[in-house]
Amino acid sequence: MGKKPAFIVYPPPAKGFPFLAVMLKPDGAATAYPFNTEEEASLFNKEAATSLGYGIKH
Repeated sequence: MGKKPAFIVYPPPAKGFPFLAVMLKPDGAATAYPFNTEEEASLFNKEAATSLGYGIKH
């Protein structure tokens, strides 16, 4: 089985910046979406992983 993408939530680097829900693919491609809260970003990543056929390990 090939490598799976990584789903990561990055905290804001400073006040006024958003949390980022990031997907890093094995080929080096990355996508990021901003959110106001860590919970929103985490939920987005969980739903994205599930829709692509990947589970999130806790």
